[in-house]
Amino acid sequence: TRPFAGDDLQIVCLVLGTYRVIQLICLIPLTIITLINRFKGNDLFYDGYGRWCPQYELESDNEFISLSYQDRQKVSRPTNQYLFTGFAAIYMVVDIAWMFAVWSAASVGTPTQTKGRDSILRPLILFKMLFINLFPVALVIGGIFKTAKGRANNYGCGQEDGQDVPLLFDPDSTPAFVLYSILLVTYALELLVFPMMITNKIVKFTRGHIARERYSAQKRGERLELCLGGCMKCISVLLNNPNLGGKELKNKGELKDFATNLMGFANNDTQLDIVLSDMYIGAKLLARVQAERRLLAIQRLQHSSNQKKTEREKKGNDENVDNIVEAPKAAIEGAAKRDFRSTLKKGGRRRSVLTLQTSEQGKDYVVVEKDVLSPDNKEDVNVLKEATHYSVYADHVYWQFRLVAMEHFALGKEETRFLLSSDTTWDLIREKFSLTSIGLDESLLVYASFHSGLVSTPYAVLVDEMKETVVIAIRGTISMEDWVIDLQYVPSPLDKVGDICGFDGNGRLCHKGVLTRAKWLYNDLKKYRILKQLYAEDSPYKEHNLVVVGHSLGGGCAQVLSLLLRPSFPGLKCYAFEPPGCIFDDDLCSKSKEWITSIVRGDDVVPRLTQPNLESLRDEFFDVTAQIKVPKIKAFYDVRAPCPDSHLVSRNAKILCRKAEIDRDTSFSEILRVFRNERVEKNRESAKLYIAGKIIHLVDTTGDETKYVPYWASPYEFNQVVLSGKMLSDHSVPPLVQILKNLTLDEAHEVIAQQNMTENDEEEEEEARVFVCFSNPHGKISFLVLVFSVAAWITNIWSSQGCKFVHRTTLITTNATISPGYGMSAGMWAYNLRECINPDICDFDDPDDLQESDYCQPYPDSLFDLDANMKAAMASAFLANFIGFIGIGLVLFSTSMKLKKQSCVALVVMIFISCLFAGLQFLFLQGVLCGRLEHVDGRTVDATCTLNENGYAAVAAVVLWFVALVGSGVMLRTY
Repeated sequence: TRPFAGDDLQIVCLVLGTYRVIQLICLIPLTIITLINRFKGNDLFYDGYGRWCPQYELESDNEFISLSYQDRQKVSRPTNQYLFTGFAAIYMVVDIAWMFAVWSAASVGTPTQTKGRDSILRPLILFKMLFINLFPVALVIGGIFKTAKGRANNYGCGQEDGQDVPLLFDPDSTPAFVLYSILLVTYALELLVFPMMITNKIVKFTRGHIARERYSAQKRGERLELCLGGCMKCISVLLNNPNLGGKELKNKGELKDFATNLMGFANNDTQLDIVLSDMYIGAKLLARVQAERRLLAIQRLQHSSNQKKTEREKKGNDENVDNIVEAPKAAIEGAAKRDFRSTLKKGGRRRSVLTLQTSEQGKDYVVVEKDVLSPDNKEDVNVLKEATHYSVYADHVYWQFRLVAMEHFALGKEETRFLLSSDTTWDLIREKFSLTSIGLDESLLVYASFHSGLVSTPYAVLVDEMKETVVIAIRGTISMEDWVIDLQYVPSPLDKVGDICGFDGNGRLCHKGVLTRAKWLYNDLKKYRILKQLYAEDSPYKEHNLVVVGHSLGGGCAQVLSLLLRPSFPGLKCYAFEPPGCIFDDDLCSKSKEWITSIVRGDDVVPRLTQPNLESLRDEFFDVTAQIKVPKIKAFYDVRAPCPDSHLVSRNAKILCRKAEIDRDTSFSEILRVFRNERVEKNRESAKLYIAGKIIHLVDTTGDETKYVPYWASPYEFNQVVLSGKMLSDHSVPPLVQILKNLTLDEAHEVIAQQNMTENDEEEEEEARVFVCFSNPHGKISFLVLVFSVAAWITNIWSSQGCKFVHRTTLITTNATISPGYGMSAGMWAYNLRECINPDICDFDDPDDLQESDYCQPYPDSLFDLDANMKAAMASAFLANFIGFIGIGLVLFSTSMKLKKQSCVALVVMIFISCLFAGLQFLFLQGVLCGRLEHVDGRTVDATCTLNENGYAAVAAVVLWFVALVGSGVMLRTY
């Protein structure tokens, strides 16, 4: 009914969090650049001019600068350049705190029971809309104003002779400005939320008061029909693939029945509060509930088999098991899985298989004994042999027949019909139109239509000289038109068709879309007199039997076409491979067993896709959704993790309550009750359609698709859509052909019962690794490591980028005369400016006349060369910050998802390296600034350095990195 609910706001938090990460990627470097500029003094203005102006005089290439009192008055540091980054950082912190609050509030209650969740979320959302969103408004307005003002006055550099003074460098071309611009754009995009909110309010008002008629169920159905048809048409145009068709889609009622059924199926009138995430979680849990029911039924089968075996051993009787007795619950729970397998594989031999069949309601499994196709039964052997033989035609009709006709039979690329000329003799057909090139040595292509339209469908007529049959092979679903026909599954009467074709169609029903295709096939065969020629008196094939085959939609068309042709060809046979599950009504399905054989593989979803099955699946989905007893985020976490059979019962019990425990007083339960009553009334009038003919079900007995058991199934076994990983792959025809070819009816197959368990079920459940924000899968230690790592990283940046890492005292030697020099503070990248204390008397050579200022200044380029120790200290500072940042990202990830052992080892190594390089920064004390420095004027300066405030911060950073290293080691020990 809507895309999100209150308990889906974790998704909004994740999306918004990702957006914040993008902003953080820009904000962190911008903040670092801003701080570095501050530490180096690049942010200073002299007499109102910035460093990019030619009037800027606060620099020297060959000496340390000291400021006179007058110069000191001209030096300034505008604070507005820090307002943006500071305001952006505050916004980031406030919004992240808001996201944590919303995440916690959205985790209250269950999908069907809010438990006061909305009353908490509404104030939080209002706070976000009315207060927090003022931050991006201020940032965008302030940023645009600042940029416009700077460009308007040439960035403070002024003009000469009416022209802007040329700048030393363009401030707009710096990396900082690029990051600044990206942040402005992201904040501006956030402001779009306001027009979106206003638009949403207008749309809601319009729906409720002005255009109420437009949003009725009928109008929505019409719009859905137009939307589906339009999407199909757009896909066909965009892909431009002739095989996908789409040219005959007119969107004029082709999907009307489907759209109408879908609107009723999807609770349009009652508006059940089901959102997209509910559908995902409910479907995953429903698949597990189905698997649990299947497992418990297998355990009942095990107990019954063991019980019967014990009784036979006591009586000395080797008779087969005739009935299955349901075991008491205690016995079920005590059954051992491995003993079950040995019983199945070593039990008494029989010509039947114990299978799990869904009940008539499709909600439970019952154990039923079914007849396996036996090598001693000639009919079974013959049916399987024939099905295997004709499955190749059902496969090749998709592509191979057209390729052969184009390469060997002179069919044009644009031609869609292969038709022999009237003067073609039967001998010529045998000579020139054999399908030897694709392995059908004794098959002849007589006729083929390759046009795929809304009514027409590709098919081929062949002569199989080995089997002495005429074969009609019909293609399955490929094109958009085929999908439209698939969706036209409403029952259609066969009265008029029966009168025309010569069978009793009174009261009989059929799949509407398939009937449309079958009538076209019938008329096309009649129009071109294909069968009339093949069965003419002078035809060598007049005694051949007629066989109709097809796969998927082609299988359904084959079944209906065989019904239309049977009055003229009483000996006709039909083999349908994985056909749709809604072809004939119940009575006609029973009668069609005389000539139709359907083959279904495993959990194939297509033979199970019927309206009643979908209704049942939807009702089960609603029940499972109502049974969820934990917050949706916890259920989401659970369904994403693998769940082997051995853990099904316990895992489901943690997430789902029993049906008897469902709270029936909630608004969801009340609306669901009304909806089901409405659907019951509507479904009473609808007829049920089933798979036609006799059904062979191929069951994978090993779980690895290496062994299949074929048994005679009932159409009522397919009254439940099985949600499994093979529901789609089991529909593919090439693997089915290979399975049939490899299938042997030996006795080893006859003693294995249908089951899905594997040897790996007894292994311990693999530890789930699912990303859930701040779930702390490693415990609180990962959060503590994160705190200490962030503190160490921030402290390390401050220590390495400041200009007070050491305090430097000097002795100056001039012509053998030693005098004390003035001391100063120095960092790795800049030194601290000294300024005069007294405005009247100031001797730059007298340390008592100078004091430290609040400003830093980059080192003069020509004063000295960096030695190995200073280079090593600078490199160590950079690597400690860089590797530490990556380590922090990995630690942050560990607070939301369990790391693999290798990743945890990498984390420990990165924190260790960061700690090591943080310590190596102290090589600065052995560098040239803390030793002897030769001036170009002949003076020699001997310097001694002691740690200053940034140096002590570096010591703290080493300690913090070490604590984080110990914590990461504790995390590693848990593996």
